[in-house]
Amino acid sequence: MAPLSTIPLPLPVNQPPPGYGWEERDMSVLSTTTAFDTGIEQRDTFLGQPRCIICGLAHSILLQHCHIIRDSELHIWSNLKARHWIPSQAKAHPRHEPRDGLLMCIHHHIMFDAYNFFIRFVPDTRKFVFVNYSNEPILQQFHGKAIALDIKDHYAPFPSLFILHEMRVRGFRPFEPIEPDMPDDGPWQDWITSDGVFDNVSDSFKRDSPPDNGDNNNDNSFSTQLQPQHQPTTTSTGDASSGKRRVTLNADVIAEILAATRVMPSWKACQMEGTSWTGTAQENIEKYVSSIGIDSPQR
Repeated sequence: MAPLSTIPLPLPVNQPPPGYGWEERDMSVLSTTTAFDTGIEQRDTFLGQPRCIICGLAHSILLQHCHIIRDSELHIWSNLKARHWIPSQAKAHPRHEPRDGLLMCIHHHIMFDAYNFFIRFVPDTRKFVFVNYSNEPILQQFHGKAIALDIKDHYAPFPSLFILHEMRVRGFRPFEPIEPDMPDDGPWQDWITSDGVFDNVSDSFKRDSPPDNGDNNNDNSFSTQLQPQHQPTTTSTGDASSGKRRVTLNADVIAEILAATRVMPSWKACQMEGTSWTGTAQENIEKYVSSIGIDSPQR
């Protein structure tokens, strides 16, 4: 038996012993729940605070990691790979893949798993939109508005996964209108605009903490999030009118979402992470071209 390695003493201050650190490890080698947790926490942080992507709640005690495809559904995960709905290089288990995860408050996590609402990716606006399919009054303020996910993020969820969840919501609630309507432009959720977490100039979310203004009261975000949010003036799900669109689901819609999924930065990032690059430079170039492809030059 090989002798156990020794740890030099005294231990380093504020860091683990040599060989025990994680800071130099890439996400591609973390095939554990660490990859899932780290990816979500990096992505769903706004102005330095992890927040529910639906309502913006920022209190850590009430935030939970949510799976789109549940961690017990390995057979479905494998089937999605075989059908090219997700990259074949995605993590072997859904519990390890951050692109299958969302950060939600406990309330929206429960209602997501209970099939009260679904999230629809809209290719022409490039936004993930909340659809209150159950017509729950408590959810109506979020209906038809885009949630805090950025399609350009390397850990953005695969839109194709939301198709399966949407099918389950529709099947679980067969007596609701088949084609609910929502605003055509897909405005952001109210808190995204009011809290200034999206930068219209860079077209991206503000992840970093704002400069310290000397206010050490960190409970403000919690108290304001529990207050009733602005109610939209139009909550009807009747006939579509000007400025609205129908939320349909058919073969053409699915094909459009799948096509958008396969050209997302997160799709290619997932392929990169799950591919071994131990060959020669030429071998790696050939592997990249064959498995990931080359973007067409933009004109």
